[in-house]
Amino acid sequence: MTFRIHLFFVCSAWLLFAAVGWSAPAAETRTALVIGNARYESAVGALRNSGHDAAAVAKTLRGLGFAVIEKRDVTRDQLLRAVLAFRTTLADAEVGVFYFAGHGISVAGANYLIPIKSDYHPDGADQATLRMLAETHLFNVEQAATEMKSAGARCNLLILDACRTTALAAAERTRGVTNRGGLVEMKPPAGSLIAFAADVGQTAFDGDGPNGLYTEELLKNLRTPGLTIEQVFKRTRAGVLERSAGGQLPAEYSRLVGEDIFLAGPPAAAAPPPPEPVVMKAEPVAVPSLRQIQKLAASGKAVECVTALGAMARSQGAGDFAAEPLAALLDAVKEDLRAATTPSPKIVAAVATCEMLLRAIPECLPPTHASTAPLTAKAHNRRGDALLLLDRASESVKAFDAAHTLAPDDAYVLYNRGRAHLRLGHPAEARADFTAASDPRGTQPTARKLAQQALAKMPL
Repeated sequence: MTFRIHLFFVCSAWLLFAAVGWSAPAAETRTALVIGNARYESAVGALRNSGHDAAAVAKTLRGLGFAVIEKRDVTRDQLLRAVLAFRTTLADAEVGVFYFAGHGISVAGANYLIPIKSDYHPDGADQATLRMLAETHLFNVEQAATEMKSAGARCNLLILDACRTTALAAAERTRGVTNRGGLVEMKPPAGSLIAFAADVGQTAFDGDGPNGLYTEELLKNLRTPGLTIEQVFKRTRAGVLERSAGGQLPAEYSRLVGEDIFLAGPPAAAAPPPPEPVVMKAEPVAVPSLRQIQKLAASGKAVECVTALGAMARSQGAGDFAAEPLAALLDAVKEDLRAATTPSPKIVAAVATCEMLLRAIPECLPPTHASTAPLTAKAHNRRGDALLLLDRASESVKAFDAAHTLAPDDAYVLYNRGRAHLRLGHPAEARADFTAASDPRGTQPTARKLAQQALAKMPL
């Protein structure tokens, strides 16, 4: 049986998420950075489940309304850059989450995360040298907490998944590169809760499946609507204690304040008694005018505009009236993406808007309309562009594939798909897309130039 530890940090506030960012009252957002390190060098010890745990956490957080930056097998420099990118998403966010699955170590009373290729060699070093080595080769957990607190999110959640008690160069499937004490207790600030998968002096069971025992129980309870954060941890502790036959007891340190927190939503309200049947004369449903719809599109009110278009389509059938407003909404998404270089709530909203438009186009435009295929291709392309900014490159490739099927000669789609392949480490596919986008017979000189620049930067 292998062993692991999880550290969970939650701050108190009501956690809400807004899927789109039109001119309604200020939307509340959730944002997260999820890192899974598994492919450690032999001196540290490879891990079996850390990548699976990170993937499960990322999927669950997305289901709870988080925009997630997901990274795997990062070096120290890559980790620092990921934290910097994550920091830009935290301003005015309702809640921010940092999650790390991999090796952890405590040095001189502080907790550190171990990146891939850390070149950390503590053998024979005194305490002062150990601390210096840790600060220059590892990543101090306090840095993540400080970055999150200073970036402006109202609440911060810190999750560390690391083992406590195995030695450096531990056997595969263990998460320990630490001295005798492993990770040490961290004092939570006000409005926070720190939860360990096992109490000080204990180790955490790895579990029989692709995830650790504590992770399985925690994720199950996080997904359960109607549980306060305190109930999530109480149920998690009970499940772990039962499944480990008393061998593992999770522990929490809490300074939560304020109202109850429901990560998966509040409990369902009791259904009111059925009303007495009343016979009423049906009133005609008001259908907005085309001018009203165009004004909604021009002001970027995507939900209201799409709702109005749907009402008109149901009233009089799909038609040409929808083409101009749908194109205007896609142009607004394009403007939001034009200058973006890092994840942000606006990029999350762009993904949601494109997905909404992909549902609206076949409802509001006839399949044979001249604008149906081009608008659908643009929606897929811009969704892919936004997903790439959110570090969801695999999903973005699928979006660009859909756009390319509808618009095979669009050089921007080819260039964007090449960028996604490059991000995924697929140089051959990236080169093929950049080469196709560079075709001088194309009618998009800007895309052709961007593709040529990308090709010039690729190694021969």
